[in-house]
Amino acid sequence: MNEDEITALAKGMAPFVRECVAKAIIVSDELAAQVASAARLLHESPPFEQRAAPRLVRVERDEAGNFVPVYDEPQA
Repeated sequence: MNEDEITALAKGMAPFVRECVAKAIIVSDELAAQVASAARLLHESPPFEQRAAPRLVRVERDEAGNFVPVYDEPQA
């Protein structure tokens, strides 16, 4: 395709694309309010503290013969 054909194709596609986008963003007022509330909640929530996962060091048996995992203490 040459540049003129690409331009013509883009011009022909533009109304179709606008129509698809217009249909895709129509939501009920209730759903729009819920989405806005969720977005506010995400922006207002405190950051999560990331902790290092404990590392399994060994597996022992207790008096009853059950397996008991022993984890490494995470470094602070």
